[in-house]
Amino acid sequence: MTTMDSTACNLGSGAEVSPVARTPKRWVTGKVGEWLQGVDNEGAPIVYALAVDSSPFRTVISVEPAEGLTVLINPDAPADSAKVQKAIKELASSYGGDCTYRVTISGSPPRGKGLGSSSIDVASALLAINDQRGLRISAPELFKLMCQVERSDYLFNPELIVAANPSDGSCSIVGRAPKCLILAWDTDPMAAVNTEAVLYLDIARRSFSEEYHELSGMIQSGETDRLLRAATRSAELNDRFLPKIGFSTAHKLVNELHNVGLIAAHTGTILGFVLAEPIDRDLQRYIWDFVVDRYLATPMVFEVSG
Repeated sequence: MTTMDSTACNLGSGAEVSPVARTPKRWVTGKVGEWLQGVDNEGAPIVYALAVDSSPFRTVISVEPAEGLTVLINPDAPADSAKVQKAIKELASSYGGDCTYRVTISGSPPRGKGLGSSSIDVASALLAINDQRGLRISAPELFKLMCQVERSDYLFNPELIVAANPSDGSCSIVGRAPKCLILAWDTDPMAAVNTEAVLYLDIARRSFSEEYHELSGMIQSGETDRLLRAATRSAELNDRFLPKIGFSTAHKLVNELHNVGLIAAHTGTILGFVLAEPIDRDLQRYIWDFVVDRYLATPMVFEVSG
């Protein structure tokens, strides 16, 4: 991995690129937990992120030319920007050009919750620079670059279900995501999960590798009801490794309902109900009231348009 100066890193000539635009834009929308997070037959981590195209968090990014590299995330309550800076430098090292930008990211989700905040920040920065400079780097290539920086989520195509190795950056498209609505809440608002310290979870999941293989097959079937069952079972398995407050109550309700799945942030504190289209609005109201009454929380609403 190339080491570069932290303030300026002009790297000489690369492919011809267009000037960097100055107009802020909304970028990567993000995710809410995972359809499944487990291991493959060889024990390597595999993640099917539940990427969404509608979220309560409106991530907006601006990239401007500057004398050096500065990154500011959520200006009102600044978050650590080291990963984004590192990713931008890796982009310059791998594809030429420079990394002299002033990057501002607003509306990034809270950290350690399972909403993909770090991946959103890194993906947004890389995608904005790729787009605005005309580099034409594919989404899988950008994802691989992200995974050189940190364990990451594939969030570039929310209309698709993508099986990804969050460590080495390999990924494959499974199929189209079903149109669905997710009502989610934070099971432990005072807690945060350190996603850098999840290797023990990968190891623990290996004892269920055969079942994860079966669940992956259910997801890849393209059948929505099997996908919801696989997501619910993956959440149930994960609760053995990273328990969530109120999980058993939510799990019991899902078992009593039809066409509803349980979604979990496998390395976070978020839990949610997934309702596939056509959505029963009476059922939606019932689940909304259930979350408010049982968990004293107002659900966050996420959507996948499919």
